[in-house]
Amino acid sequence: MRSERLITSIDFHTAGIGMRLLTAGVPRVPGATIAEKRRWVAGHLDHLRTGLCLEPRGHKSLLIAVLVEPVTPGAHFGALFMYAGGYYVSCGEATIGAATIAVATGMVASTGDATRVVIDTEAGPIETIAHGDGDRVRAVTIKWTPAYVLRPAESVKVADLGDVPIDLAVGAGNLFAIADAADAGVTLSRDAVDAIARRGMELRAAVNEQVRVEMPGGVVPVENVLLHEPLTRGVSRNALVWGPGQVDMAPCGSGTCARLALFHHRGLLRTGESYTSEGLSDLAFTGRVAAETTVDGRPAVLPEITGTAYITGTSQFFFDPDDPLREGLRP
Repeated sequence: MRSERLITSIDFHTAGIGMRLLTAGVPRVPGATIAEKRRWVAGHLDHLRTGLCLEPRGHKSLLIAVLVEPVTPGAHFGALFMYAGGYYVSCGEATIGAATIAVATGMVASTGDATRVVIDTEAGPIETIAHGDGDRVRAVTIKWTPAYVLRPAESVKVADLGDVPIDLAVGAGNLFAIADAADAGVTLSRDAVDAIARRGMELRAAVNEQVRVEMPGGVVPVENVLLHEPLTRGVSRNALVWGPGQVDMAPCGSGTCARLALFHHRGLLRTGESYTSEGLSDLAFTGRVAAETTVDGRPAVLPEITGTAYITGTSQFFFDPDDPLREGLRP
């Protein structure tokens, strides 16, 4: 057996979405910030992203977190997030999994019922609390960076639906177009995944054609579409359409943050209040408005998300230099 590289990972799922945390085999990544590290990986190691995220080693729904050195004082480690289509600023499910693995494996020493784990991400340093239950981590609370509504009460035209109301909101550094599932003509059930994916992609195309979205740094495209149900008795079901038309079966951590900001903006949640963000897996995160703040003069909230990850295994990946698909099966 020959291999020019050996990559090891610890695999896990968070509320139903399977992920990997790369723990060894990736060269040291230079950079004074996580954004610089991500750009270096994109410029020098993107073949690892495609080789691991695309078939035959991965699949189009796979998201991978990569351990890197921290860049801020007090952080335990840094994390990059990559998938078949590129890179994410942050990911709630992966962050919950990384904190769980850090404590479960002894990377960060457990302090009992509540172990603080600080993770550097491109969205900023993230404080997490791993809640212990005997010899396992039963849940992780993420104290996220500010979430806010960027463009409320917009609408876009979709061919067979007419005008569809949307809100543009930012959670954990990621931008979301959020629409009521009923307005998009879909039900949020597992047997409707194909319809959810189709509508989500239609909405994404409509938003990017009809709405000019500006964030710090310039005009940006909308890549994530969240379809959700009204907040009823503290519960709101949702489905994220992302990447090349994938539907996240989990509740989406950064999307839960964006919806916290939206519900607070609408007066449905006050500071200190929580809601249950339920995914198509029927598993859920708890989202809480911890405090109010501002971002560039815009009202914002400080969100907290609590969820559970389960370690599912370990993997070793080989890269035979003669393998014609060592960099993945590209579309």
